[in-house]
Amino acid sequence: MSEKNDIFHFDFKEWILEHDENDYDIKLENNDHIQLLTEYGEASIQFTQVEEGTIVEFSIISKKDDSVKFYLHFELNDEDHAKQLYDEMVETLINLKNEKTLKVLLSCSAGLTTSMFAENLNSMVEMLGLDYHFNAVSYLSIYEEVDQYDVVLIAPQIGYMLNRLKESLPEKLVLQIPTATFASYDALSAIQFVQNELNIFYTHKKEQKVKESSHCTEYKKRILSIVISLNKAQAKIFYRLKEKCEVIDSRLIIKPSMNIYDLYDIIDTILLKYSYVDIIGIATPGIISDDNQLKNLTYKEEAFNIKEEFEKKYHIDVMICNNANAAAIGFCLEHPEYENIIYHSQQFGFGVDGQGIIVNKKLILGKNGVAGELKYFIHRMQFSDNLHKLVLTEQGALEVVTKSILPAICTMGPEAVAICSPMTPNMEEIKSKLNSFIPEEFLPKFYYIKDASSYMLDGTTQLCVNYLDKKS
Repeated sequence: MSEKNDIFHFDFKEWILEHDENDYDIKLENNDHIQLLTEYGEASIQFTQVEEGTIVEFSIISKKDDSVKFYLHFELNDEDHAKQLYDEMVETLINLKNEKTLKVLLSCSAGLTTSMFAENLNSMVEMLGLDYHFNAVSYLSIYEEVDQYDVVLIAPQIGYMLNRLKESLPEKLVLQIPTATFASYDALSAIQFVQNELNIFYTHKKEQKVKESSHCTEYKKRILSIVISLNKAQAKIFYRLKEKCEVIDSRLIIKPSMNIYDLYDIIDTILLKYSYVDIIGIATPGIISDDNQLKNLTYKEEAFNIKEEFEKKYHIDVMICNNANAAAIGFCLEHPEYENIIYHSQQFGFGVDGQGIIVNKKLILGKNGVAGELKYFIHRMQFSDNLHKLVLTEQGALEVVTKSILPAICTMGPEAVAICSPMTPNMEEIKSKLNSFIPEEFLPKFYYIKDASSYMLDGTTQLCVNYLDKKS
């Protein structure tokens, strides 16, 4: 990305309007708002004039479920970069065509009964002209298949799994087929049931807000905290600008993937809107070494010094940390009653994740940031099956999580363990499993963390405060 130009002569709006394609309809809502419309999604392009420039905002809403599939904003100061982001947005919009079918996964004890029901349902939706598709598997295969589906529909005979599945799959709609509907193979009633529940589910999701907390030491500075979260499907970047512990701006960026320029765009936009920031904190996956080198390919680049590069570009103090470590700090701020804490992250479908470790209220980084990096020992531990197979079953995930936290509990004896693992939401099960290794009197208090983003943001902010205090 080029440095900010004193004079920028690129009419981005005109360029967009001239690049109308057959894949979408383009509509000029007003001088500051353009829409790209398809039968499966809507893209919005908003131009906002501020004192020293223009902010461009891209967003895509899926018509299938009203969910946000793409969101970003950037300062309009580089023609090539603006075009590249536009092309990325258009590609995401067009690719929604392949996702427009609502996919429903049916399951019972063996899958045979639901297979016949799925055939009836597929015939019915074809008659009704609905773009739905139903498939059936045994309950043992739900977690292996669920990534490809929007809704999980279980038979009454495995209704005991309903609450657990809802907890394990918070991003999916999980339902039990009404007994009368299933017993009579009433396909029309089942479809109407799914439609009604979908409306309720998506309305509720739109109303949900990210938990906002403000657990930090009092400070007078303006701090920009950025948290990066990556999974198989997309990249999410949370950011929050706080001044004197008050939130003055916050957003969630959503993209299919990310690179370092996405961070530049966030910072450029914030600086355009608010003129100055005292310090930037960035929490990212990967090992942050003592020399601030990022030791993995988070940005599809070789390891490089984020702190040095960002401070050179913006002339602002920059603090870099691992996102699990940030979450551990955030949890510690919320629970000052504990001196020693473990934060354990186990994302759905991943065989290896990481830990943040607090000892005597101090974050343990280890030599070159290696503390909490489970990948260096977890594959050598004895498990009942292949690690990547285990994490796709409830009992398997329970085994992986308990054996991952067992060494740390025995080594440091924490008072509390915070676990962010959607496959293991029941802390009593974890406690019981660990009790077979450790007497109950030595076990910590366990906390289930459904969404760690607020803890990561709080922790990043606090680490920025600590950095400034140490510097002064």
